[in-house]
Amino acid sequence: MKRVTIKDLAKMLNISTSTVSRALSDHPDISRATKTRVRSVAEEFNYTTNVHAQFFRKQHSGLIALILPEINMFFTPNLIKGINKTIDHSKYSLIIFLTNNSYSKEKEVIKQCLGWAVEGVLLALAKDTYNLKHLDPLTKADIKCVLLDKTLENETYPTVTIDSTEASFIATSYLINKGHRNILGVFGSPNYVISQDRIKGYEKALKANNIPVMKENIISVDKSEDLDFILPPILNHNKQITALFAMSDEILAKSMYHINSLGLSIPEEISIVSISDGVYPYLTHPLISHVKDSGSKMGRNACKLLLDWIDKPSKSDYSNLVVSTKLVELGSV
Repeated sequence: MKRVTIKDLAKMLNISTSTVSRALSDHPDISRATKTRVRSVAEEFNYTTNVHAQFFRKQHSGLIALILPEINMFFTPNLIKGINKTIDHSKYSLIIFLTNNSYSKEKEVIKQCLGWAVEGVLLALAKDTYNLKHLDPLTKADIKCVLLDKTLENETYPTVTIDSTEASFIATSYLINKGHRNILGVFGSPNYVISQDRIKGYEKALKANNIPVMKENIISVDKSEDLDFILPPILNHNKQITALFAMSDEILAKSMYHINSLGLSIPEEISIVSISDGVYPYLTHPLISHVKDSGSKMGRNACKLLLDWIDKPSKSDYSNLVVSTKLVELGSV
């Protein structure tokens, strides 16, 4: 059966298409009886609004695009949940694009956003995105864009992040205060500002306690799977390492796998602390001490900032937001 249109409904009801359209839109000039008749027939024949036609008429889409490099099982679902919860209380709808951590795909998705006439973009950058030139078309089209989680320093687009340097400093300092001096730091892609900042926090904590920074104790990987080749030899041969700091849940999960595979006891033989969204640390034994960063909170804040910017475009002081973190002491140190 072909899709039922407004013209079909008008013909069935023997009224004009404009009357049907206004009845479905709850226009005050249409009587309650007519609205009831129209809606009853529309429901009977499973009529749905042609969204693209509405876009064309109203000159705006009501769409917010969320562009993500990937969807992992830890931070990202809560990020999406926070954004979606905020969207649900607004007049907008959310569409999600994945870039597969590719700059070229990210550029392609930006073009798609222009084609969809989205009204705002929430963007977490791909790992090989080194500049924001490809976002210029959004600015020219007056499409607001907020960067979140994985960002680059810039003066054009507001960012929503955690204070990665401080979070890393807190985690590393916690290990130091528990007596550890030879701490292995495991980080993500060095291309990301988030990784660079977490390395800075790690090094800052060591220097603050007069502990030398040993470059061989700093591991940076483009993806957590790279640790399969890097981590076991280090843990096997460097018995001086007494603690490990993981900068994310993905790195924590992979590190835990190899620590357990090598038969190392936590915290007796090696202590471990991470920055985490706070789900994975409660799925392990022992429970993992961590600095909690909330994906849900970041999503809510980023979405609120974007929607406020769209609805109040004359306001010019949309500054960067930093989401707070806290240390959660459990059983891994």
